[in-house]
Amino acid sequence: MLLCWLRRIAYAAFGAVVAALLVALVEGRGVHALEDAGQLGAQNVTVRAIFGMLVPVALFASLAVSAGALFLCPSRPFGLADAVAKLRGQTMFERTRTAALMPLLIVGLFVWLTVVTNVARRVLGVGSAHGVGLELAVTGLACLVVLAALALGLLLPMRRLLAHASKYSPLAIDPVVTGGAALVLCVALFAVGVAAGDTSGNFAVPIGVFGVFKRAELDLRPVWGLLVIAGAAYGAPTLLWNHGRGFGRVLATATVALLPLLETRALGTRLNADELLARSVERGAPLGKIGLSLLRKATDRDGDGFSPLYGGGDCNDHDKGMNPGAIDIPGNGVDEDCSGADLPAPQKPALAKVEDTAKFENDLNVILITIDTLRTDVGFMGYAKPVTPNLDKLAEKSVVFDRMYAMASYTSKSLPPLLIGKYPSETLRDGGHFNIYGPGNVFVQERLQQAGIHTMGVVSHWYFAPKFGWAQGTDTFDVSAIPPGPAGDKDNATTSAQVTDAAVKLLSNSEHSGKRFFMWAHYVDPHAEYVKHEGAPDFRSGGPVGEVKALYDGEVWFTDKQVGKLIDYVSSQPWGKKTAIIVTADHGEAFAEHGMSWHGVDMWESLVRVPMLVYVPGVKAHRVPPKRCQIDLVPTLLSLMHVPQPATGELSGESLLPDLFAKTEADIVEKDVYLDMPAGPYTQMRRVLIRGETPGKKLVHVGGRQYLLFDLKSDPGELKDLSRDKAELDPMVEAFNQKRAGLHEIFVAAARPAE
Repeated sequence: MLLCWLRRIAYAAFGAVVAALLVALVEGRGVHALEDAGQLGAQNVTVRAIFGMLVPVALFASLAVSAGALFLCPSRPFGLADAVAKLRGQTMFERTRTAALMPLLIVGLFVWLTVVTNVARRVLGVGSAHGVGLELAVTGLACLVVLAALALGLLLPMRRLLAHASKYSPLAIDPVVTGGAALVLCVALFAVGVAAGDTSGNFAVPIGVFGVFKRAELDLRPVWGLLVIAGAAYGAPTLLWNHGRGFGRVLATATVALLPLLETRALGTRLNADELLARSVERGAPLGKIGLSLLRKATDRDGDGFSPLYGGGDCNDHDKGMNPGAIDIPGNGVDEDCSGADLPAPQKPALAKVEDTAKFENDLNVILITIDTLRTDVGFMGYAKPVTPNLDKLAEKSVVFDRMYAMASYTSKSLPPLLIGKYPSETLRDGGHFNIYGPGNVFVQERLQQAGIHTMGVVSHWYFAPKFGWAQGTDTFDVSAIPPGPAGDKDNATTSAQVTDAAVKLLSNSEHSGKRFFMWAHYVDPHAEYVKHEGAPDFRSGGPVGEVKALYDGEVWFTDKQVGKLIDYVSSQPWGKKTAIIVTADHGEAFAEHGMSWHGVDMWESLVRVPMLVYVPGVKAHRVPPKRCQIDLVPTLLSLMHVPQPATGELSGESLLPDLFAKTEADIVEKDVYLDMPAGPYTQMRRVLIRGETPGKKLVHVGGRQYLLFDLKSDPGELKDLSRDKAELDPMVEAFNQKRAGLHEIFVAAARPAE
């Protein structure tokens, strides 16, 4: 019996490893489709690396499958054909019972999954992770009990119905047929739910919740890869059972299955030397990157979340305080973040330049309009399609920043820092996906409020609710545009008109009459998912993302229409002549660039370059070609409203007033741009330095000594990584380290994904 068990385990391992090789071949092609093949090297090298990462996954999967198979049938492999034969070999009484039970079980499980998924969608993001988990567990168990009772109650009537139908066709009491029919029905219902529901899971009937499977960022390829490996582990013993029985055959099969672990072991040091290969696998190998993550976790001896092997970047695996995610203390002689050198002592900051405030009105109001997920695909930035006629009209009398950058590609890491005036890593926040910002942060609304300026805010998404901390210092924070219902994705709702109505209502309120005011209004509609709007032009064009991009353009058009109504209202008011208007975005969006159609996980140009215009009454319209960053927005707001700048070090940016009042383009100086996206439950840390004559060279720090480097002038699509050229890389890293040395970074551990 022991030899029989060993034989089955060895065959399962062999089948799983062979399947892992097939998965590696597929994923290797995917990696080379994303990367510059000339830099990455031969495809077989990539396939070998992915295969080495998948071998441990395959072996563990084969052990799990073998354990289950041995428990269910310890004597010999039990394949699908055996299961069918056993079901059809039952007595007539047993067959009718099984034929009735199979569809009840399959349909019941589908109903259970639908109910639990709908409940999960309602409660996720509300309350603590433990509370949500408990509610889901109780709901799932209660639903299971109810469905089990219903199945038992329906079993006898179902048997009678099938027995009657068997008079016309014996297939009616065939468990394979009845179970298969139920399975086909459930798959069809699932497909209808996916097709009919939107990507937020909204539809008139509960199965619409499965529409979330259409989300572009929901990558199910690892699941399919693991199923292929598990299926091979289950099927291999059956296929190989009659091809040899002796101990020698078992030993040979086990050796062949375990031999690839040598490749896995060699990868530990190879990936340390070939960081490009490690990064490419992380980007383009869905199951391979999971295997890589597990290998790093298994070789992380000090438990700090970073391994010294497999490109993990840990330079001291005996000290939790030294790893690529640590905050490096400048000038202490210790390389805490394993970047290869200690950050230099920060240079003495230059004295703040005194602004000439006599150039413009000293009683300006300011309206800050931020538009979610707005790319630079707008008319005043050169986009050919007429998506923003109202903003284009405003831009004609404004200062337009040709190359403005958001600080991150995700709302919770970009908008609050924009309002605080510090880089995301310098802010006080929790480690959740939807960050909560603490009262220790000082928002620009607070600074203006203390200066006697009336502050207002209008938002339209549950994430902007006051409990998340963004409303600090806001006298009136209007949340009436947030759609009703439980917390969850409401991106399919149309809210721009409601935002404009709420903003107009606040502006017409006598509460701020006679007082200067600041208003922040945030429009969400261009964020996925996209809905059609009546009257929108046809923005369709060719290409694989043409339809989706057309819907996005329609959302931008609709939002522009509503923003135009707000601008027209401001222009019609007596105080409109002394009201400045700033329009920008929290981040951009990807439409198949770098294999992505979402945002929030990387810092490509399409994700962090955003439009920005500043209209100040009396200021001559012009453009600012050099690169700039939204870190400068808070000091600019303070300057526009004649509020003194805080003490040196309280803000990380500087006022853009010199750009606003530049007489000629020669008066507009070049500046470096620094971007910063801290790690989160679903995202990794990304830091960026863009340096040199605009558009400049772009350094992307992905942790430890791992960098990407692009020349945006010759390579605007960021396709050719120059980081292997030390002559190009070293000066950029030195400048990057000097910039970081002057920041006050705060380490915040990322919360568990469940939170």
